Amino acid sequence: MSDAAKLIERLVADEPALLSSLDFGPWVSQGTGTGPSLLIGDQSEISLMRNARSSHLDHRMAHLAKPGDVVLVRQRDTKFEAYLAEYRGFSDVTFLSSGNADADPVSKQAYNAPALLEKLIKVAQNAGGLTVNSYLTTGNTWRLAQAIGEAAKCMIRVSGPSPRVARRVNDKLWFTRLARQVIGNDAVPPTMSAYGPDAAAALVARFGKSSEPVVVKVPDSAGSAGNIRFEAAYLNGKSPAQISSVLQDQLHATGWADSYPILVGVWDTDVTCTPSVQLWIPHVAEGPPISHGVFEQQVFGDAAAFVGAVRSALPDSVQRDLVAQSVKIAAVLQHLGYYGRCSFDAVICNHRADPNTIHWIECNGRWSGVSIPLAILHAIAPDRDAVGIMVTQYPLSGSKVTVSQAVKALDRGLYHHATSEDGVILLSPPPSANGSVANMLAFGNSQSAATRSGRAAVQRLRELAKVP
Repeated sequence: MSDAAKLIERLVADEPALLSSLDFGPWVSQGTGTGPSLLIGDQSEISLMRNARSSHLDHRMAHLAKPGDVVLVRQRDTKFEAYLAEYRGFSDVTFLSSGNADADPVSKQAYNAPALLEKLIKVAQNAGGLTVNSYLTTGNTWRLAQAIGEAAKCMIRVSGPSPRVARRVNDKLWFTRLARQVIGNDAVPPTMSAYGPDAAAALVARFGKSSEPVVVKVPDSAGSAGNIRFEAAYLNGKSPAQISSVLQDQLHATGWADSYPILVGVWDTDVTCTPSVQLWIPHVAEGPPISHGVFEQQVFGDAAAFVGAVRSALPDSVQRDLVAQSVKIAAVLQHLGYYGRCSFDAVICNHRADPNTIHWIECNGRWSGVSIPLAILHAIAPDRDAVGIMVTQYPLSGSKVTVSQAVKALDRGLYHHATSEDGVILLSPPPSANGSVANMLAFGNSQSAATRSGRAAVQRLRELAKVP
């Protein structure tokens, strides 16, 4: 038995629910059907995503729609729907909303709203089935599929992992342990778990003595949302009680609800690149995990917030190592019942022993700001895998920008399904809780062309929003 097989056997023995949590009755199964899809882009079940209810990023999943599909959003934007029809060529796509701005996840609202649920049941009955494809697959996703299937009496497929596997892979501590077990102890930065405030403060003080910055993370938060960073000089001379007080205050400011364990580790300072590997993980019987490429993330600020991505310019040898290690980790997830889109984030460190040291940071066990644009490109031009691509998710302070204003400002550069081979695609309506977001995909015949196009589009929206 291989080391990977032994690891899989041990993980399942320790947590049998990794596989058994797929049982949602006879009318629900994991996979992708041939009929219509129900697309749900809600992010509210991601820990610390406090602005999810007012965000329009859930509209990104609409770009994956085909004729006959249903898109379920928290609040509809008819101007964005008109943009999709005119510029993307969408037709026979149904947009639905619960019409409820409360805090409940959209999928939960759907199975608790009789009128909305009835519409979904009829779609499934008329087509003889339905695939639920959610940005983040959770227990609510599966329960919605179960409610539709039991009423429609036809098979409802869920294109995503089981709830238990989804929780595990999106937990930074769990993923860190897995990466160590699959790749080796040096596959991640020095990282430990803290099970209480005193333990967390002690670990912060201990790591601070290394003269490297220390990071504390809420393990199930997305990206940088739950990151608290301390410089070693700041920690020097502070007592554990002082560290604990500051740490608790900063964690609570993120929306953290005193849940443990939390992650405490060294923040790599010699980082030269922040790549992500995009993956498709099929069922075991359908073959091994597939890499959809390496992308370099553009991050901003001390917490390293995601603001965009481009195709990686790392040396081929480094990209091959990233893909090879990713596929090894993904193969373990596959045998634990993971199915669907997935991406792994890493940093490349310029260490003395190896200037291209790979440290794995987290797993995004869901769709992402990169995988959605990749799927869009594949639908537009399946044979243009090497096309240049730039994704932006750039916050714009200043005046709110509407869809109509953005379309008018970007018009000549926008991709049009009938007249363009490349251009800019508006991924979601710009308005957000704190202004606007320039969430766009720019693509062209070369990376430089895509980058120029993307930067020009962001600048036009900056001017429109009157960003200082």
